[in-house]
Amino acid sequence: MSATETLKDAATYAALRIKLAWLTRQVHTHGETVTKLAADIDDTAEQILDAAETMKALAVDDATTAEFADAALTMTGVKDAAGAYTSAADSAAAAAADAKATTESDHGGIAEAVETSSVDMAHASFYAQQ
Repeated sequence: MSATETLKDAATYAALRIKLAWLTRQVHTHGETVTKLAADIDDTAEQILDAAETMKALAVDDATTAEFADAALTMTGVKDAAGAYTSAADSAAAAAADAKATTESDHGGIAEAVETSSVDMAHASFYAQQ
């Protein structure tokens, strides 16, 4: 389910707040996962580079040594891309948190008034602007 579909389903103020909080947590969690994977990839790239240097010292053929060095370089590129993804995830989580704060700021008073009112609300169609 996409974030847009998730937010479309939030027909009420309370549901929107819940969905935005959920979205913020999801994006943050995914960002942390990618950050951990990037660190693991970076560690592995260093190990492969060390292996390439060791093979070079042991006079392993240049083609094999070069393959290991290329693999390490590719993994470093993946790590860099993961860093960009994490940065974007952080921005998305901040945007979702801002949207939640704006929603609460713009509509929180109305929701509180409705919740504490002794008068029942009319059907939603009564409030629709035409």
